[in-house]
Amino acid sequence: MASKYYRGFQKLFTFGKSAGENTGKSINTIVGVPPAKNLKKRFDTKADINKSVDKSAGSLVSNQKKSEIKNKASKDISRIYDKYEKKADGGRIGKRFGGDTMKKKTNIQKIKETFGPKKKNLSPKQMKIAKLAGNPNKIDGADFKKLRGRG
Repeated sequence: MASKYYRGFQKLFTFGKSAGENTGKSINTIVGVPPAKNLKKRFDTKADINKSVDKSAGSLVSNQKKSEIKNKASKDISRIYDKYEKKADGGRIGKRFGGDTMKKKTNIQKIKETFGPKKKNLSPKQMKIAKLAGNPNKIDGADFKKLRGRG
């Protein structure tokens, strides 16, 4: 009975250990996300600058001033590495909650739409009638007079 449980746990822990490994049930494709490539280089350059500041300043400069110089240099290095590091771009990446292509209406805009003047778009037939006489954007009495006179 113990061997039955052992085999079950063994299958559980061996299932999909490495990328592309076929374990019988499915092929495991994503094992994990690799860390950024430049982290080691970034850390090494920061360490080199820290050492060089300590060496060149020696005992002439106070520790507070040294730490200020080191902080400023490390921020500059980070900015440089961030600038040249390839980031994902395109699509909806980086948009909040996937982002909407349409901007959400504010409450003020909603109130103006409901209580404001109504704009009615005329159909093509109605546009022909409206252009007969008077205002070409709306059908009025002059248009009807013109229509009665035609027929």
